[in-house]
Amino acid sequence: MSVGRIVMYVFAAMLAGVTIGMLKSWPPPEPSPRTLAQPEAPAVVTSISVRSSPTPAPASSSPAPSAEPPPASGERKPVRYRPGPELPPGEAVRAEGEGWWRTIAGTTAQVGTGQVRTYSVEVEQGAVLPHTHQQFAAAVDAALADPRGWTASGEVAFRRVDVEEPDVRIRLTATGTARAICGFDLPYDTSCYAGGVVYVSAPRWFRGAQSFAGDLEGYRRYLINHEIGHFLGHGHEACPADGAPAPVMMQQTFSVSNDRLAEITAPSPQGFTVPRDGKTCVANPWPHPEVSR
Repeated sequence: MSVGRIVMYVFAAMLAGVTIGMLKSWPPPEPSPRTLAQPEAPAVVTSISVRSSPTPAPASSSPAPSAEPPPASGERKPVRYRPGPELPPGEAVRAEGEGWWRTIAGTTAQVGTGQVRTYSVEVEQGAVLPHTHQQFAAAVDAALADPRGWTASGEVAFRRVDVEEPDVRIRLTATGTARAICGFDLPYDTSCYAGGVVYVSAPRWFRGAQSFAGDLEGYRRYLINHEIGHFLGHGHEACPADGAPAPVMMQQTFSVSNDRLAEITAPSPQGFTVPRDGKTCVANPWPHPEVSR
């Protein structure tokens, strides 16, 4: 290679190095407005808000103040709730029937060894649904046949009839009919015995009484035994002792507390003055609860 060519190569290399250096130091071009970086939009997240329980306060060494001071030693805490005469919540029943009754077919053998008293079971037409008729009759039969019932005394026996004239009729009755017959002296749904007929209030039959605390079967047996007790000549009674079974002739539909019952019946005495003596009994459907079943 000639000296001239070598000189040319060296010169070309130097020129390329200078060009690259100038390019590296040249300021970068400004970006086009359409390529400017945009701030990122926050992501949208769909969520369900659940309210959490508040953070519990730190435990304290001293107890929180009570709404009511505890009773002193030996002191009886006052009773806050006494069952009353209002109907418990439950299914609605028709207020009015047609005013006439149909005898439910069926008879029973005699139960008991005393004087035989016959009864029929009847339902006011239009008062209740047909499928409840036989249920009502079966419940009446069971109440009167139970060994804890009136037959335990040995003085009376029962037999159900459906054709012959009975000694007493037991009728499931609409609200309006029961109130018209049993009276409006007390503003509560109630059953009664009048003129050889037991009128069973349909609202009471299907909803019971507060005194029985949801024991609908027990209340129904009480209702039948109480009204048949009137048919047999028994009057009303009061609670004899705190915590004792209420007498079946106590007006347990209204209350098992003498004080509460006296308050309820004061405007319309029920043939018996209830003593205000603070005694409260336990609901009981039987004339003879002491008898083992």
